[in-house]
Amino acid sequence: MRCKYCGINVDDDSKICPLCHEILEDDGKPVNENFPPKTAASAKNRDSRFSFSNIYIAVAAVIFFSCLGLNLGLTPDVLWFTVVFAVLLYGYLTVVNTVMSSSSLWLKIFWQIVMITLVLWAAQSVLNPLMEERNNWLADYALPILLTISVLALGITAACLFHKEPSLLVDNLIISLIGLVPIILYAADVIDVLAPTIVCTVVCAISLIGFIAFAREELWAEIVRRFHF
Repeated sequence: MRCKYCGINVDDDSKICPLCHEILEDDGKPVNENFPPKTAASAKNRDSRFSFSNIYIAVAAVIFFSCLGLNLGLTPDVLWFTVVFAVLLYGYLTVVNTVMSSSSLWLKIFWQIVMITLVLWAAQSVLNPLMEERNNWLADYALPILLTISVLALGITAACLFHKEPSLLVDNLIISLIGLVPIILYAADVIDVLAPTIVCTVVCAISLIGFIAFAREELWAEIVRRFHF
């Protein structure tokens, strides 16, 4: 029977729609399409993911609380347990949002940038009090360099493979736009060192102009397909 709420067809004796979970009502119309059955492979993948999550969280909790106790007991003036927490969180999200995820490439790169930035921020927060002169090397150097490497890697990949994988064009467009963040932060006086920001901005500009100039039809077609314009 067909679910009147979400429009899918269910060919078994279920009383509840497996997609929207509303109560099914028989309208007497023949059913030609079936809701795809749950496969053993997909169930196995979900079980593996949950198993990994449970094991990782358990191990990470032991490591974190052990480091927390050691930190507060031996060196309470230097809160290095925050770096341990950031690294453990980075490892978990790398596997879940990058290795095991089916999301688009730009989103995976975005999460990598966010998590690496978090780890470096934690390290900077620990190291700055130990230095005679504090500096903002995370914003001045690390962030522009991370974005430059990401734009270069994805740009080269997209240039080589966009005929086979046009989705790379949109991924490159989004990452290149994100790569303009350092120049915005420089204009807002958050970043003090100009050179890495200039390099990042130039790389992003070249990537944007190049793909718009030489692959604008494929890029626009992929934007229309992905965002349903």
